[in-house]
Amino acid sequence: MGSRVLIAEDDASLRTVMGKVLSNHGLQVSQTGDGGNAIKMLRDDQYDVAIVDLKMPSLTGLEVLSQVSSLDDPPHVIIITAQNTMSNAIQAMKGGAYEYLCKPFDIDLFEDLVMRAVRDRERVNAPPTVLEDRGVASSPDSRTLYGHSKAMQSVFKCIGRAANSPHSVLVTGESGTGKELVARILHQESRRSTGPFVAVNSAAIPGELLEADLFGHVKGAFTGAHAGSQGKFLAASGGTLFLDEVGEMPLALQAKLLRVLEQKSFYPLGADKEVEVDVRIITATHRDLAEDVRAGAFRSDLFFRLNVLTIHLPALRDRIDDIPPLARWLLRKHIASGSITERSLSDEAIDWLCHYTWPGNVRELENVLVRAATYAQGPSIHVDDLVGPTGRLSMRRTGAQEESFEATLEKRLRPVVRTYPEPAGDEKSDLFALVVGTSERVILELVMKRMGGNQLRAAALLGINRNTLRRKLSAHSIEADSFRGRNRSTTKS
Repeated sequence: MGSRVLIAEDDASLRTVMGKVLSNHGLQVSQTGDGGNAIKMLRDDQYDVAIVDLKMPSLTGLEVLSQVSSLDDPPHVIIITAQNTMSNAIQAMKGGAYEYLCKPFDIDLFEDLVMRAVRDRERVNAPPTVLEDRGVASSPDSRTLYGHSKAMQSVFKCIGRAANSPHSVLVTGESGTGKELVARILHQESRRSTGPFVAVNSAAIPGELLEADLFGHVKGAFTGAHAGSQGKFLAASGGTLFLDEVGEMPLALQAKLLRVLEQKSFYPLGADKEVEVDVRIITATHRDLAEDVRAGAFRSDLFFRLNVLTIHLPALRDRIDDIPPLARWLLRKHIASGSITERSLSDEAIDWLCHYTWPGNVRELENVLVRAATYAQGPSIHVDDLVGPTGRLSMRRTGAQEESFEATLEKRLRPVVRTYPEPAGDEKSDLFALVVGTSERVILELVMKRMGGNQLRAAALLGINRNTLRRKLSAHSIEADSFRGRNRSTTKS
């Protein structure tokens, strides 16, 4: 190809490995271990892609990224780091990075990513504008999103890309996953950060009062209106209005919200003069709004107005790898605030936390930890402290798992059943065989992945004998060896 790539990484061995991998693709590779030298090389020569480590001498990766915009034809910048925090991911994507890759990473994934960046440079000669770095993100109450899993890294990247966009953002996810926190971070990282952030829970206010709360009213507009009120829209002017649980908003009020989004103006209750408002809307819901639209419970035109940008927060049970560090982080936060005394989690407690399904997600996890730390006797928190003296949480565990599994299964099968064609004449449908076969394959792959390809342990977990497992793997063309973790990985630096 002849495309030029710069690798800026202070770990010489990792730099060499990456260089050899990319040279094998015919790329012209230059290397440096210093951030200041990296920006000098980028100014002196033309590069298509720059792979920049976050932590380097002279200049950090984010500082290099912030200076790339001054180049006549800036390259695609891929940030790599072992410090995979929320702030780093947000700032990298907000700063215009092409991608953000956490160490240790699969070398095949690295190859694919760089080659995709090279191909994109060939097709498009207009790289994204690099925005000024605004420093580390933090919320007013010192809370933050926490997670090192791929699912959460994807969330951080989406926040970084959406922060400075003027468009509406719809945040989805189950209760307790942190939707309002995402909205606050989006506001703090936006150009509206100096303006107000106003949050309204649409489900907590009766429909007849919600309109007055949002749009305000003049004196005497209704019984009891002894004084006028500006409402939440005007209170948020110049900043961000966060509408939580927007799916609970009455249909009549949805029409007025749509008009504000389209016209940027509205009439307060009882007023004969329209007022203009400058506000960015961020909404959140735990409901499936697309399904509500089909059922006639939510306006389709409003849905499309709100759903310009979407950020989905995964359930805690879908990012189990995050639970041990998240639990320790939550404990440290409360210990630092003085709300609980010094406590640590036993290995058995960590294992229990990872097997509970957390229907209340992070909010429930935090509450359980605070309660356990408060009542625990001794420096360590054990399983008995988590479930409580009555075992109430333990009994909820099985029910929550069954409810979660059934709800998830129904959600995934509903569109299949709804759209599957009915058989004509004497034809016989294969819907049942299709669903059962697909479900069986998914379960087999999940169990084999968890057991690292060990068929004996996988068979024990499934409750079948090893020969039956082998037959099922063969029937679904599943190779056990593919789960044995033989991928080549980088070393952490």
